[in-house]
Amino acid sequence: MKILRIAVTGSAGSGKSIVCERFKAIGLVTLDCDIIARQVVEPGMPGFKKIVEVFGQKMVQKDGTLDRAGLRNVIVEDAILRKKMEDILHPQIAVEMVSQIENAVYKKEKAVAVEVPLLFELGMEKQFDVTIVVAAQDMDLVKRISKRDKVSKENAQKVLDLQMAQKDKIAMADHVVINTGTMAELFESVDNLFGKIKKEFLTN
Repeated sequence: MKILRIAVTGSAGSGKSIVCERFKAIGLVTLDCDIIARQVVEPGMPGFKKIVEVFGQKMVQKDGTLDRAGLRNVIVEDAILRKKMEDILHPQIAVEMVSQIENAVYKKEKAVAVEVPLLFELGMEKQFDVTIVVAAQDMDLVKRISKRDKVSKENAQKVLDLQMAQKDKIAMADHVVINTGTMAELFESVDNLFGKIKKEFLTN
C-alpha cells in the first residue's frame, strides 16, 4: 500500500504540533520526530549507550534516564558536542521513523504527517512526498519558545539562531501554512491544504 508521506516542519514555536494535531483530527496518522528522538535514547537503547559514552555519566539522572535539560544546555553552548550528538541520534531517528510509518495502521486516510523540526537541515525532505512549513512572526516565535520552555527571550532567540532561518525553510517547502491568526483560521488553512494535497496525490 502506497502511503502519502507529509513532512511538517518550521522554526521552534511556529505551531508544527498544532498543525499535526489537526491532521490527526482529519484522520491522518501522525508521528513526531521529537518523541522518536526520546524513544531512541531510552535506557537500554543503543542511542542511550552512545550518548553516555560521549557525554559521560553526569548526563544520567538518578532514575537512570538521560538528563535531557542538561544535555540541551551543553549542546546549545558547544557546536562540536552538538555535532557529536546529532551524529549519534539522527541516523537512529531516521530509521525508527521509517519503521513507524511502515507499521502504522491507516484507517481513514492513506497518509501520514510527520513533525520533523530539522527536515531541511538534515536533508530528510527526500523521504517525503510533500513538505509543509509552518511559519509565524519572528517576535511570536521568541515569545512562544520563552513561554513554552520557561526561558528568557534571549535564550529563546539562541534556540532560533541554531536553526535554519525561517525564510530559507519557506523557500524550500512545497507548501506554507501561516500561523499568525486564530486557532480556527489555522485549522481552516490545514483543512484546505489537505484537500488540495489529497486531490493531487490520493485521488484515483
